[in-house]
Amino acid sequence: MAGSLATTLMVATVAAARPATPCPDLRPTVNAIADALERGYVLPARGAEAADRLRHGVRERDVSHVCGDAPAQAAILTDMTRDALNDLHLRVAPGPPDPLTPPARPDADALADNFGIRDVSRLPGGIGYLRLSAWAPAPWVEARLANAFALLRDSRGLIIDVRGNPGGDGGTVSMVERTFLPDGAPPTFQDFDRAGQPVSVEDVREPAWPRFPKDMPLVILIDRGSASGSESLAFSLREEHRATLVGGRTAGAAHVVRDGVLLPGGFTLYLPRYRQEGRMSHADWEGVGVRPDVEADPADVKMLAWEFLRQKLEGGKK
Repeated sequence: MAGSLATTLMVATVAAARPATPCPDLRPTVNAIADALERGYVLPARGAEAADRLRHGVRERDVSHVCGDAPAQAAILTDMTRDALNDLHLRVAPGPPDPLTPPARPDADALADNFGIRDVSRLPGGIGYLRLSAWAPAPWVEARLANAFALLRDSRGLIIDVRGNPGGDGGTVSMVERTFLPDGAPPTFQDFDRAGQPVSVEDVREPAWPRFPKDMPLVILIDRGSASGSESLAFSLREEHRATLVGGRTAGAAHVVRDGVLLPGGFTLYLPRYRQEGRMSHADWEGVGVRPDVEADPADVKMLAWEFLRQKLEGGKK
């Protein structure tokens, strides 16, 4: 009996020592998000409409006592914001805004992921294959990308696989894109602010390695998990008549986020402030995604791309 009582007291003491789960009032945070959308979203009319929806939603949906840790609360805030305005770049995160420039040293997760360079290989027939699962900051990944492209240098054709790649550093996307464009090619996009004025937001970053021949056939594999920078690569290289897209329609996240807005409660709103237009089409893929030239079942997409390139190369011999 004494032992049982001691155990009960110990459990009660441990439970009492644990901090209570925070259940803050998130109404000030939601109202601050509405203010930020009204003042800063890239499309002013849509931002104002979304702000009204959020303010109405905070009256309809009780957020005066939301329990859970900060990431869980941020997820609720993100869902509410995207319910009011369908933009995949809108996001609420716990903590202060990320710095505009990455740390000099890569973090452990990026190193463990090899900066998103998942596969560099040579398929039968001299066709190269490069799978990129993320767009790590350019200073971190530049040397490894140079090595990857050196291994692929003598390929007769090339497949770049960005399926499931949600985006990342625009400078890294630019280096890969311009690997397949002529030296001195103009920027493939023009950025615009919410007033419709042209601005320079995304840096054009030239590759430090040799460019590939303009007549080398190129296929880019895409799917619903390809977003943001991955969509940018696919959209631009097709518009420049440089690549064929194989797979499925992409996510539809085209707007540009550069910084975060600090919110009450210690959260940060990542707010799209700019949009892009392709230099030829004067269009983007926001909300609709990039459609492939050749649709393919996920299980068959890599084989279909290889067969497409093989036939193209064989046809070129005739």
